[in-house]
Amino acid sequence: MSANMESRPSFRIVNQFIPDYSSSVFTQYESQRTGMRVVTIDQKGPRVQGHFVLATEIHDDSGAPHTLEHLCFMGSRNYQDKGILYKLSARLYSEINAWTTVDHTAYTLESAGWEAFAQLLPVYLEHIITPTLSDSSCYTEVYHIDGTGHDAGVVYSEMQSFQNDSLYRADICGRRLLYPAGVGFRYETGGMIENLRVLTADRIRKFHREMYQPKNLCLVITGEIDHKNLLWILHKLEDTIMDIIPSPSAHFYKALD
Repeated sequence: MSANMESRPSFRIVNQFIPDYSSSVFTQYESQRTGMRVVTIDQKGPRVQGHFVLATEIHDDSGAPHTLEHLCFMGSRNYQDKGILYKLSARLYSEINAWTTVDHTAYTLESAGWEAFAQLLPVYLEHIITPTLSDSSCYTEVYHIDGTGHDAGVVYSEMQSFQNDSLYRADICGRRLLYPAGVGFRYETGGMIENLRVLTADRIRKFHREMYQPKNLCLVITGEIDHKNLLWILHKLEDTIMDIIPSPSAHFYKALD
């Protein structure tokens, strides 16, 4: 770790312990600048795994959480080319993935060793925190009408494929009966197709600004971890995002209506 990092560290240890059921060391860090949290689980083995998780409960059927998950892979502030994350992960013998569910969105990274993981980590986090979210990406990934006059779009097609399935319709009807308005389980996180048709890029950008803040982000990393290197990578990442993220002292809404 550099002297600069020692003189102004942004992450502090909140908790550290070894549980009764495992020999792994659990450590929780928190950034004093942005509120970003990191949980490390030190264990022997060739694989290093990361889950980067945000609370993304929403109280409508717009599909904003799901569409945003797709759009984060379409480029970032300094890496604006579509698909660069997949190309880098392939070169570094790593795998990336993501999912969206009722109460959270998770982005995953698995690498063969810390060196590969550390190289991809800041690029991946930049895609999550400062994605491009361009109009053209929303057009192709979310919804558009193709040259033959048919509805199209990656997310739209995904949701259309099962929205009229009998089991899905029974599930969504049951959730509407069980849960009142204002409870996330009532809504379709992936977006109903009628809502995806009118979902705008500005609505997705607003959702990102409200929910994809560092203080709503927790990194869970498992494997043989170089803690000093990890904290230095995250410290440098924070230096590059302070001008674009909402003020860390601003009030955070856990659910966006």
